[in-house]
Amino acid sequence: MSRDYKVVIAYDFGTTYSGAAYAFTHSSPPEVFDVQKWPNKGGSFFPKVPTTLVYRRSDESLVDWGYGAKKVMIKPYAAKQNVLVGQFKLLLDEDLGRTIHTPAKPAIHIIADYLRVLHQHTLQEITRGFAKNYHPDTFRYCLTVPALWSDRAKHAMRQAAVLAGLVAPSDPSDRLVLISEPEAAALYCEQTMDMELKEGDRIMVCDAGGGTVDLIVFDVSGKHQLKEVTKGLGESCGSVFLDEQYKAWLTRQLGQDIMDAIPPREVADLMDQFIDIIKPEFDGIDDQYVTLPRSVPLDRLDPRLNEDNALDEGTIKLSASVLKEEIFDPVVNKVLSLIRQQYEQIPDGRLTYLLLVGGFGSSNYLYQRIQDTFFEFDKIVCPAERAALAVVRGAAYYGLNPQVIKARVSRRTYGINAGLPFEDHRDPPSTRVVRPDGSVRCTTRFLVFVKKGDVLPIDQCIREHMYVYYGTVKYTDIMLYATEKDDVPRYYNDPDVKHVAAISVPIPDMPGVMHGERISYTVRMYFGTTEIRMEADFGTGQSYRVYCDFDAVDRYDDLE
Repeated sequence: MSRDYKVVIAYDFGTTYSGAAYAFTHSSPPEVFDVQKWPNKGGSFFPKVPTTLVYRRSDESLVDWGYGAKKVMIKPYAAKQNVLVGQFKLLLDEDLGRTIHTPAKPAIHIIADYLRVLHQHTLQEITRGFAKNYHPDTFRYCLTVPALWSDRAKHAMRQAAVLAGLVAPSDPSDRLVLISEPEAAALYCEQTMDMELKEGDRIMVCDAGGGTVDLIVFDVSGKHQLKEVTKGLGESCGSVFLDEQYKAWLTRQLGQDIMDAIPPREVADLMDQFIDIIKPEFDGIDDQYVTLPRSVPLDRLDPRLNEDNALDEGTIKLSASVLKEEIFDPVVNKVLSLIRQQYEQIPDGRLTYLLLVGGFGSSNYLYQRIQDTFFEFDKIVCPAERAALAVVRGAAYYGLNPQVIKARVSRRTYGINAGLPFEDHRDPPSTRVVRPDGSVRCTTRFLVFVKKGDVLPIDQCIREHMYVYYGTVKYTDIMLYATEKDDVPRYYNDPDVKHVAAISVPIPDMPGVMHGERISYTVRMYFGTTEIRMEADFGTGQSYRVYCDFDAVDRYDDLE
């Protein structure tokens, strides 16, 4: 824990809801406080705030956020004047390929808009108390990210935080730290749950949230220290996909024409009945009922609804069997499959606890299905009273002591572009070059730094000495590449190899060095944290670094 930081503020930026928590670095033992007062919250007891924004259609200016967004949209003609935007976190999941047409902003700017208002309110709340004695420059921030996110998506979150004003581009990199959501949840459970974790215990965390479900397995390697055992798994199969299944079921019952004719306010009410009442309370046993809005012409509905006693005085029956088979099970089965895949990665099959956290993690039906499916797990724990806050509270603990996680397992193979010795019968002739010193090189080779599955102690530095020929170029461009394939690629332009970062390093003046003379420089990679840091220097006292730079042009940052 750095003495320079007085307060740690953690944000759990979620698909449907977001949370905030904070802690003072001088407190011993550490105590984490939740932010639970949100604008326009009303009588809701839920401790988090909706991840929603309302923009004005005419100029795309921000109108309101959180609970206030829903309040704005129930006003007359609101849908014509404004647009409600939600679930924009999913825009960073490249595999889903989602887009938003209104507002016409890049995803990173929409996320920055939300982080800005979330941050401004949080600062107002915490500076009413003891934190007002500290300057905001002494605040450290911790953001949570899904385990399944690519390096590019994680870097986009850091950029959004800078745009939102949490930190400045010139701030030290450790002022804003990232942690994966299941890791944060594991830290919370390890720190606070009644069960006494002891050295040698093994825990699997299933963080089931609104958009994603992430899993990770840790060994408890000492007091408040965790070591990752397996490569974490994750998939976009959170509770918002239950909402989509429910809406699809509604459309099948009412018909597409009728659904399209229902005013947006009434569609929102139909969805809220499921999201606020049916979804959290469903246990797999009881039937549920949905009240249809007045705009629905009951006489035009399928007569079979009356035959099955499913329609009565404007209320449509949603039976337990339909809820299971058509709405819950298509999503829950994906969660069960993820748990099975993660369990099969454990080398000896030993597991002490399975911890179920997150908003979806508090679902009674999901908990029951896990118990029925994984009867070999003796201890399935769901800290229901704090499940929704487990991630953000764990992030605050991590911000107090980022070294609490001792090691992580690389989910990808990482390497750089390198001119390695050319092999006549193996490398393409088009990649063959002869260097000024007479050596024959292949220009498209992939030089491995870390292999998929490698266990990486936190802050481990891996370095390679590279060479360039003085006077032949003014800059040397170092490209970082990654692949999720199990085999190590031979070339950086192989299929499934992605470019993730770049540094353009100026070659310094070197009096006495001849033109074409080979000179060395050092490339250092810092893996094992939630981000990647790549540095390069020629030994002149000035280094260059990058945190997963995805700009179209190369960029480098001077180190002091």
